[in-house]
Amino acid sequence: MKQKLLIGLLFCLFLNILNVRTDPLDYDWEKRISSGIIDKTEATELFWLEAMDNSFVALFNRHKIGEVKGAAIILHSIGGHADWPEVISPLRNMLPKFGWSTLSIQLPIISPENNIEEYGKTFQETNRRIIAAVNELRKRGFSRIIIIGHGFGALSSLVYFEKGESKYIDALIAISLQDYVYIKPPVNLLRLIEKIKIPTLDIFGSLDFKEGVESAPDRRLASKKSGNYLYTQIEVKGANHSFNNMENHLIQNIVDWIK
Repeated sequence: MKQKLLIGLLFCLFLNILNVRTDPLDYDWEKRISSGIIDKTEATELFWLEAMDNSFVALFNRHKIGEVKGAAIILHSIGGHADWPEVISPLRNMLPKFGWSTLSIQLPIISPENNIEEYGKTFQETNRRIIAAVNELRKRGFSRIIIIGHGFGALSSLVYFEKGESKYIDALIAISLQDYVYIKPPVNLLRLIEKIKIPTLDIFGSLDFKEGVESAPDRRLASKKSGNYLYTQIEVKGANHSFNNMENHLIQNIVDWIK
């Protein structure tokens, strides 16, 4: 009896070790990054949201003018965070001046010992966080909600919509959208675009990453196959992937398109 109990305990221990090794998400490292954000960032509100058994940091900036246009959920790219200085921070701090409240959320991070291809396993957790962000904004009374994703955050948005979770989302803005061919399991970007039915802005820089610039015609074609006549593609001349020194051009294009 004791031998069977010992074998059972060893088996359970083995499963726990296996689960730790197969789960690429690093919540401890994410919490350390989030703590750094809390110490340095400026936001109307900074708080933690819950997604299943995990909490993540969210930065909320309220609109600055009298007429509220709606709220934007902002998703950063690989290697970034909820207040990343390139693209993310300018968006979340400047859109409120145009009547848009912003909710920038921290996306899951993989453990340093894992290969970057493991980011393909973060989509499920990201989906949960987007749902939590949508619920938070609806509790606050926002009836018009859009999602803005940059790089991998933009791709994550498309994966979210693939699951049919677009009920409370009015529009998608994908900045520097591209295929990440190295992630596993692989994701078919063009097939994801074909499934999008809501108003979509696909905006990128002429000096963006090669994968994003060269696939622009294919993305336009995929949108036509979907019958989404509310898809718009804009190339910002002279802008790179991070829109360095061209943040105003990026935001003005977004604001004009939303109108």
